[in-house]
Amino acid sequence: MTWQRFTGSADNWDALVERLGATTPFQLSAWAAFRESFGWQPTRLITKDGKSAAQLLVKRVGPVRVAWGAGAPLGVVTPSLLHDLLDETKRLLDAKVLYLRLADHAPLASERRTAFRMAGWSAATPIGSVTTLRRSLATPTEALSASFSSNWARNLRRGEQRQVSAELWLNPDTQIIATLHREVEDVKQPFHAEWRGDDAAIKRLIDCFGERIVVVKAHDVTGAVLALRAAVIVGANAYDFLAATSRDGRKTYASNVALAALLDLLAKRGLQNYDFGGVDRVKNKGVFDFKHGAGGTEVAYVGEYEATYPRFMKRVLAKLVASRTR
Repeated sequence: MTWQRFTGSADNWDALVERLGATTPFQLSAWAAFRESFGWQPTRLITKDGKSAAQLLVKRVGPVRVAWGAGAPLGVVTPSLLHDLLDETKRLLDAKVLYLRLADHAPLASERRTAFRMAGWSAATPIGSVTTLRRSLATPTEALSASFSSNWARNLRRGEQRQVSAELWLNPDTQIIATLHREVEDVKQPFHAEWRGDDAAIKRLIDCFGERIVVVKAHDVTGAVLALRAAVIVGANAYDFLAATSRDGRKTYASNVALAALLDLLAKRGLQNYDFGGVDRVKNKGVFDFKHGAGGTEVAYVGEYEATYPRFMKRVLAKLVASRTR
């Protein structure tokens, strides 16, 4: 048996996540605590040598136990470890039927994909994007703006000329945050994560992440909030987490002002890198261009993979889970 249940505290788990090189905030205990209110229960596994780990969120869908690991596995990945992960998850959950899906957010590497394939896992149709954009914050803060594209920098100046300013939001108003996200939903398309438009859910999220989440608001001269940007800190890295702009904010380039202020704040705190989060450059070109203009460089993920028990039911279980979890 190479895997076993992690029995340490939430703080111990988070320390392990940072040590093994988290590639997303979704392996943190805070995310699991937040998702518990939606019916997902965390199961954490670690190898005996402590070099690999995975946090899975588990829910029952009919007769099937569904286990979802966003950002897993962490650390060392080999065909034998991936093969054993399915068996050990089944044993720990006492599952007669199991659907296990991982979204490996490590930078694309052929040997990592080969490990999944050799272990009998199948590439899954992605739920999220298979790429992200990242930029360095390890630069003098006055040089941050030098990495902005000319168009992005021009829009930032336009926002400042319209007297939009930004600051750290020490006590975020969750009702305003939810309202801004609902405005985005009305203008664009429904979120896959509808909780962003729910006041109570936003409050739970901020409570769960505590000091790890940093929120910046952009406002006009009257104090009206026009945009917000939030990031979650994991070690020396910050991950884009919440972003919304009001209708008036879109007219005044408030999103540029908010993001520039957040990047500056994080750089001054000593953070090294900023991950803008997955985005589809074709289906969501506007968002891609915005993040790219702010200095982001595109990076591909390893991707999403699925495995099932019984193994011969993979296709049937994948369809069942997709139809019941939309």
